[in-house]
Amino acid sequence: KVRLGRGQFYDRKMYAYPLCLKWMKETVPTLTTGRKKSAQTPAEQLIMRLQQWLSGAPIKKGPMFQEMNYPKENDVWELKTDDLRLFGWMYRPKTFIVATHGYADDYKDPTKIKNYADDVRAVMEARNTLPLDGQKLVQGEFNDLV
Repeated sequence: KVRLGRGQFYDRKMYAYPLCLKWMKETVPTLTTGRKKSAQTPAEQLIMRLQQWLSGAPIKKGPMFQEMNYPKENDVWELKTDDLRLFGWMYRPKTFIVATHGYADDYKDPTKIKNYADDVRAVMEARNTLPLDGQKLVQGEFNDLV
């Protein structure tokens, strides 16, 4: 559980698949900052972004949080830091479900071992196979969802 600072309240929700939680807890603390040479470790970046999301602090559309277009209109979103990528979907307004994840340098040459299309497909498969009653996602404009 991510703790918020004094005077902050949980305004948004985030759920994550077990493999993502394991990665956040066990792998992220072992990672070093990648090519962007962030002043924060990946673990610090993750905590900062989770606190920002959960507290309802402003989230900017674009590099920080964006809808993926591989293929277009798939309702898969990417929440990111300098070094980390979290991929999922908006279950309800202000409720993000993380289904897969990655380390930013793994998507870039010459160390490329992953591609965004595979992560988008993994999110879509996770969402499609999730046994939920009713709608599995919400669609809408960025400001209405976040």
